[in-house]
Amino acid sequence: MAGNCLSVTISGIFNADTILNGNNYADVQVDVSFSGKYDIRTDTVNGFFFEQKGKVNKGTSTIRLQAKGKPIAEGVTGFTAHYGQSICRFNVIVKGAGPASYTLSGAPGDCLAGFADGIYIEGSSLTAAHTLTLNAFVTGTGNYIIKTIPLNGISFSGSGVFYATGIQPVVLAASGTPIKAEITHISVLNNSGNCTLPVIVNRPGFGEAQFSFEGTPGSCINPDIKGVFYAGIVSNITNTVSLSVNVIRTGTYTINTNTANGLTFDASGVFTTTGLQTVSLAASGTPVRTEATAFIPNTGTASCNFSINILPLPPPAVFTLGGAPGNCVSVTVNGFYIVSKPLDAANTVIIKADVTVPGSYTVTTNTANGFSFSASGVFTTTGVQNIILRGTGTPQVLAPAAFTPRYGASLCGFVINVQ
Repeated sequence: MAGNCLSVTISGIFNADTILNGNNYADVQVDVSFSGKYDIRTDTVNGFFFEQKGKVNKGTSTIRLQAKGKPIAEGVTGFTAHYGQSICRFNVIVKGAGPASYTLSGAPGDCLAGFADGIYIEGSSLTAAHTLTLNAFVTGTGNYIIKTIPLNGISFSGSGVFYATGIQPVVLAASGTPIKAEITHISVLNNSGNCTLPVIVNRPGFGEAQFSFEGTPGSCINPDIKGVFYAGIVSNITNTVSLSVNVIRTGTYTINTNTANGLTFDASGVFTTTGLQTVSLAASGTPVRTEATAFIPNTGTASCNFSINILPLPPPAVFTLGGAPGNCVSVTVNGFYIVSKPLDAANTVIIKADVTVPGSYTVTTNTANGFSFSASGVFTTTGVQNIILRGTGTPQVLAPAAFTPRYGASLCGFVINVQ
């Protein structure tokens, strides 16, 4: 066999997020030169594979390859059947999952941990920078469509697939043009109960805020440092520092610190009220040396300073990836994967690791369909724990992409459906 399989017949219905059974198989024609035993198997793609073993007589025969596993994403999935050095290829069409079962976190009250991104100005059309992020508690995987009730010229909507149960983040895209400056309470629609979230619409000519850091010109007062900073480990969303500011005039703000020891901190947003407030600066970069490192937020005027203690990198951890050497188990896919749209901080995949010896780690995947995933960090305890893989790159074509995260000899697989 070489190239496409001849006279292949696919039987059964292949649905996303549905375990396959005896009705799912592929009949493949083979040309046998010598009678004897055989063991034919495909690679694992999109959460499932085909296999069969037995005996066959000389001549042309049809072998039934039984499908096993659970498809992850809808679309055309390609397989390669292997027998020694002989291979052939065939495709299987996976149908979309049914409707998901979920509730909006916080319903019927305020959307829990929800927030609106972007600056909303009366009379200014909304763009891709305007989004609404909220959380859904998923009890059954499948498709979802979430919309908001249009109000003050603003609406949000989003659709996709929940591939795992539990708390899942959802990002809705904005559309419309705000009509008037106010705090607009957006209601997110769901059959199990709506939740609401405020969107601040500013007046035209909304300008830069005027503020100062508490502690200026000396040490920042009570900086709240989150996360642990290790030399050689790239900073992530858990690495932040919160500072107290005194806002004199409302408006937009952008804060950056100096770059020191491979690190920098920044924040941007809108101050909507005056007085004492807290602003959170996110870290970026990879610390280089083990030492206390000083940073000064730059606002164009006098500022305060704070210090971050960089810890030495622990020895490598010992662990196996959940599901290795097959499909990764309990995979959570976050964010949208859209052709020609670069991945951002929302594009993450959570997998499991069974840690036997705490320590540092770096996990990477292959590059497929123009993007890849990686993670680095430190496990401080043993047992089953999460690894958050962060995506980079840009999806190229409308097709599922298969990834294999790897740590030493341990590896597992998962599939991303590109929309």
